[in-house]
Amino acid sequence: MKFTLSTLLAASVISFSAQAVEVVAFWGFEDDYDTMGAAVSKIDFAADVDNTSSNDANLQAFLGNADNLDQNGGGGFGYTSPTSGIAYGGTRSVKFDDVRGGGNDFDILGVSIFSIDRNDDLGVLAGEDFGNDGLIYITLSTLGFNDLSIRFDIESTPGFLAESFDLFYRVGGSGTWFRDSDQNNIPITGYTSVDADNSIAESGSISLNSLLANQASVEIIINDFAEFGNNELELDNFEIIGEVVPEPSSALLSAFGMLALLGRRRR
Repeated sequence: MKFTLSTLLAASVISFSAQAVEVVAFWGFEDDYDTMGAAVSKIDFAADVDNTSSNDANLQAFLGNADNLDQNGGGGFGYTSPTSGIAYGGTRSVKFDDVRGGGNDFDILGVSIFSIDRNDDLGVLAGEDFGNDGLIYITLSTLGFNDLSIRFDIESTPGFLAESFDLFYRVGGSGTWFRDSDQNNIPITGYTSVDADNSIAESGSISLNSLLANQASVEIIINDFAEFGNNELELDNFEIIGEVVPEPSSALLSAFGMLALLGRRRR
């Protein structure tokens, strides 16, 4: 069989890509709670695992009523990442004592009113906010990654189970927020009862829009857990994974190495 440079280059790129799925960022909230006694409506969490190019992936938990964003978190859920194989202990979680906390003061750098396209035939609506229920706001760089997805764990109160949530996104640090049509009311199913007060479910793997791939600035909002009358809500083990974009230099070096090896064998 005759091998050309283009054949070897394509083979090396395919081989590199197929093996390069990894955790981009992970939040397990194990050692982050230090606001006990201070009534705040937002808590920032640096990622426990951060493989972003900027190493500043951040998650912010928000509730309009500061009294109802638990300052010490709830008991977390153990989790073993199927991507990295790392096992995380069940220490803490983000806990909203009443997810319908009230207030509309969620803001980004002082801005609380946004342009939002909910992909519901209404177009881009200016002067919108994100409501008054529990909200998760994530910022990170996805440079070097594509084919991104996110997952997390949910604990809810029987009789008031959170049954769905929404996911919004934007890139570049400004402009319109978007929500894909299939990420409106993403269903939460498969709750497992822990005790009389708690049931646990998983979000499942949620594919992120391809526009978020390989971007210096990505923002994600997960919210609207309160549609079905939720009360207490705990969230844990946020994991974003992606496929590593192969560096051209790596692929070329691999291809040239293979050519050199073949040339040596022929001689």
